[in-house]
Amino acid sequence: MTKPTVLITGGAGYIGSHVNKLLAGRGYRTVVFDDLSTGHRNFVKWGEFFKGDLADKADLEKCFSKYNVGAVMHFAASTAVEESVADPAKYYANNVANTLNLLAVIRRFSVKNLVFSSSAAVYGVPKTNPIEEGHQLCPINPYGKTKKMCEEIIVDHAMAYGFKYANF
Repeated sequence: MTKPTVLITGGAGYIGSHVNKLLAGRGYRTVVFDDLSTGHRNFVKWGEFFKGDLADKADLEKCFSKYNVGAVMHFAASTAVEESVADPAKYYANNVANTLNLLAVIRRFSVKNLVFSSSAAVYGVPKTNPIEEGHQLCPINPYGKTKKMCEEIIVDHAMAYGFKYANF
């Protein structure tokens, strides 16, 4: 059976580039979608590269059309806690609105598998260490709040539009 093409948003960043390496090593065709605002083009050593902006649905649609995307791993996000406190609008736009754009295109192209990279910041100040999966979600900064919102949005979309997801 042919493995699906996996689109890795934020694949030119640290975590995304390591996931790309792992997937390529396991025989998956990969496509990195990144605007290179914080990622590095030289981190993309496997698969294809598509320079695009999640804020631009046309970029996403071109990429999905060109590569026949079968699954998405979503790592693209603004991630600095202090910056999120100083400039929350940037975080709500980049993390939440851009995830909504991605979900709309996933739906349009009938992609049925999504992995979302969330953050321990969704837990806020943990009551236990290590943090258990069922720990109460209580983020204390805009970064953590945007990640929690994205998790909830993905759950709602998966239920309504019938795709599989993992929020981690």
